[in-house]
Amino acid sequence: MLRKTVWALAFLLAGFAGGPAMAGALSITDADPVAVVTIPDAWTSSKIARGVEIKTPDDEIYLWFELVAPGEIDTVQKEHNGYFDKEGVTITGASETMKQEVNGKAWSFTELKAKSKDGDSIIRYIAINPNVPSGKIIMMTYWASLDGHKEHDAAMKKLIDSLAFK
Repeated sequence: MLRKTVWALAFLLAGFAGGPAMAGALSITDADPVAVVTIPDAWTSSKIARGVEIKTPDDEIYLWFELVAPGEIDTVQKEHNGYFDKEGVTITGASETMKQEVNGKAWSFTELKAKSKDGDSIIRYIAINPNVPSGKIIMMTYWASLDGHKEHDAAMKKLIDSLAFK
Protein backbone atom coordinates (compact mmCIF):
# COMPACT_ATOMS: atom_id res chain seq x y z
CA MET A 1 0.00 0.00 0.00
CA LEU A 2 2.79 2.40 0.92
CA ARG A 3 4.58 1.73 -2.35
CA LYS A 4 1.36 2.50 -4.26
CA THR A 5 1.06 5.79 -2.36
CA VAL A 6 4.63 6.78 -3.23
CA TRP A 7 4.07 5.93 -6.91
CA ALA A 8 0.81 7.86 -6.89
CA LEU A 9 2.57 10.88 -5.41
CA ALA A 10 5.39 10.58 -7.94
CA PHE A 11 2.82 10.48 -10.75
CA LEU A 12 1.07 13.45 -9.19
CA LEU A 13 4.32 15.39 -9.35
CA ALA A 14 5.02 14.43 -12.95
CA GLY A 15 2.36 16.82 -14.20
CA PHE A 16 -0.95 16.54 -15.94
CA ALA A 17 -1.83 17.94 -19.36
CA GLY A 18 -5.57 18.59 -18.95
CA GLY A 19 -7.65 20.06 -16.17
CA PRO A 20 -9.13 23.25 -14.84
CA ALA A 21 -7.94 26.78 -15.58
CA MET A 22 -5.33 27.97 -13.15
CA ALA A 23 -5.10 31.42 -11.55
CA GLY A 24 -1.85 33.34 -11.16
CA ALA A 25 1.05 32.31 -8.95
CA LEU A 26 0.48 32.70 -5.21
CA SER A 27 3.47 33.26 -2.92
CA ILE A 28 3.49 30.82 -0.02
CA THR A 29 4.73 33.56 2.33
CA ASP A 30 5.28 37.26 1.78
CA ALA A 31 7.89 37.58 4.53
CA ASP A 32 10.22 34.92 3.06
CA PRO A 33 9.01 34.21 -0.50
CA VAL A 34 10.80 30.91 -1.13
CA ALA A 35 8.13 29.38 -3.37
CA VAL A 36 4.96 30.06 -5.33
CA VAL A 37 2.04 27.81 -6.19
CA THR A 38 -0.73 28.33 -8.75
CA ILE A 39 -4.28 27.47 -7.71
CA PRO A 40 -7.37 26.84 -9.87
CA ASP A 41 -9.44 29.96 -10.62
CA ALA A 42 -12.44 28.85 -8.55
CA TRP A 43 -10.43 27.89 -5.46
CA THR A 44 -9.95 30.39 -2.63
CA SER A 45 -6.87 31.29 -0.67
CA SER A 46 -6.19 33.26 2.46
CA LYS A 47 -3.00 34.27 4.22
CA ILE A 48 -2.29 32.59 7.55
CA ALA A 49 0.47 33.24 10.11
CA ARG A 50 3.13 31.08 8.42
CA GLY A 51 1.81 30.80 4.87
CA VAL A 52 -1.40 30.27 2.95
CA GLU A 53 -4.60 28.23 3.26
CA ILE A 54 -6.29 27.03 0.06
CA LYS A 55 -9.81 25.56 -0.28
CA THR A 56 -11.90 24.09 -3.05
CA PRO A 57 -15.23 25.84 -3.73
CA ASP A 58 -17.12 22.83 -2.32
CA ASP A 59 -14.93 22.69 0.83
CA GLU A 60 -13.95 19.10 0.02
CA ILE A 61 -10.21 19.88 0.12
CA TYR A 62 -8.31 22.10 2.53
CA LEU A 63 -4.64 22.67 1.83
CA TRP A 64 -2.07 24.57 3.86
CA PHE A 65 1.41 25.62 2.76
CA GLU A 66 3.47 26.90 5.68
CA LEU A 67 7.12 27.91 5.91
CA VAL A 68 8.55 26.67 9.20
CA ALA A 69 11.84 26.00 10.93
CA PRO A 70 12.56 22.24 11.14
CA GLY A 71 12.10 22.36 14.92
CA GLU A 72 8.53 23.67 14.47
CA ILE A 73 7.18 20.73 12.43
CA ASP A 74 5.73 18.97 15.48
CA THR A 75 4.13 22.23 16.61
CA VAL A 76 2.47 22.71 13.21
CA GLN A 77 1.19 19.13 13.21
CA LYS A 78 -0.20 19.58 16.74
CA GLU A 79 -1.96 22.79 15.66
CA HIS A 80 -3.49 21.01 12.68
CA ASN A 81 -4.46 18.02 14.83
CA GLY A 82 -6.20 20.43 17.22
CA TYR A 83 -8.08 21.88 14.25
CA PHE A 84 -9.03 18.40 13.05
CA ASP A 85 -10.26 17.52 16.57
CA LYS A 86 -12.50 20.62 16.58
CA GLU A 87 -13.85 19.55 13.17
CA GLY A 88 -14.70 16.09 14.54
CA VAL A 89 -11.99 14.31 12.56
CA THR A 90 -10.62 11.08 14.04
CA ILE A 91 -7.35 9.56 12.81
CA THR A 92 -7.94 5.88 12.02
CA GLY A 93 -4.58 4.84 10.56
CA ALA A 94 -1.23 6.07 9.26
CA SER A 95 1.41 5.11 6.76
CA GLU A 96 5.11 5.18 7.39
CA THR A 97 6.87 8.37 6.47
CA MET A 98 8.50 8.07 3.07
CA LYS A 99 11.39 10.27 1.98
CA GLN A 100 12.16 10.97 -1.63
CA GLU A 101 13.98 13.53 -3.76
CA VAL A 102 11.71 15.39 -6.19
CA ASN A 103 13.22 17.82 -8.70
CA GLY A 104 16.34 18.21 -6.56
CA LYS A 105 14.42 18.89 -3.34
CA ALA A 106 14.00 16.54 -0.36
CA TRP A 107 10.32 15.62 0.21
CA SER A 108 8.88 13.63 3.12
CA PHE A 109 5.37 12.13 2.83
CA THR A 110 3.07 10.87 5.61
CA GLU A 111 -0.54 9.88 4.92
CA LEU A 112 -3.19 9.42 7.60
CA LYS A 113 -6.57 7.75 7.16
CA ALA A 114 -9.31 9.63 8.98
CA LYS A 115 -13.05 9.79 9.58
CA SER A 116 -15.33 12.76 10.13
CA LYS A 117 -19.07 13.24 10.45
CA ASP A 118 -19.11 13.41 6.63
CA GLY A 119 -17.30 10.09 6.14
CA ASP A 120 -13.80 8.87 5.33
CA SER A 121 -11.07 11.36 4.58
CA ILE A 122 -7.34 11.64 3.96
CA ILE A 123 -4.79 13.79 5.75
CA ARG A 124 -1.31 14.17 4.29
CA TYR A 125 1.69 15.89 5.78
CA ILE A 126 4.34 16.67 3.18
CA ALA A 127 7.57 18.38 4.22
CA ILE A 128 9.55 19.96 1.38
CA ASN A 129 13.09 21.25 1.82
CA PRO A 130 13.50 24.21 -0.57
CA ASN A 131 17.21 24.45 0.35
CA VAL A 132 17.05 28.08 1.48
CA PRO A 133 19.64 29.87 3.66
CA SER A 134 17.17 30.18 6.56
CA GLY A 135 16.95 26.37 6.74
CA LYS A 136 13.15 26.58 6.82
CA ILE A 137 11.01 23.98 5.12
CA ILE A 138 7.62 24.09 3.45
CA MET A 139 5.04 22.05 5.34
CA MET A 140 2.11 21.16 3.13
CA THR A 141 -0.93 19.76 4.93
CA TYR A 142 -3.70 18.23 2.81
CA TRP A 143 -7.13 17.28 4.16
CA ALA A 144 -9.73 15.89 1.78
CA SER A 145 -12.86 13.81 1.77
CA LEU A 146 -12.48 10.69 -0.36
CA ASP A 147 -14.99 12.13 -2.85
CA GLY A 148 -13.19 15.47 -2.96
CA HIS A 149 -9.85 13.69 -3.34
CA LYS A 150 -11.16 11.90 -6.43
CA GLU A 151 -13.12 14.82 -7.87
CA HIS A 152 -10.29 17.34 -7.61
CA ASP A 153 -7.45 14.97 -8.51
CA ALA A 154 -6.61 16.69 -11.83
CA ALA A 155 -6.61 20.14 -10.22
CA MET A 156 -4.37 18.91 -7.38
CA LYS A 157 -1.94 17.41 -9.88
CA LYS A 158 -1.68 20.76 -11.65
CA LEU A 159 -1.36 22.64 -8.37
CA ILE A 160 1.49 20.44 -7.12
CA ASP A 161 3.17 20.56 -10.52
CA SER A 162 2.99 24.38 -10.40
CA LEU A 163 5.03 24.59 -7.19
CA ALA A 164 8.06 26.70 -8.10
CA PHE A 165 10.97 27.58 -5.86
CA LYS A 166 12.66 30.99 -5.93
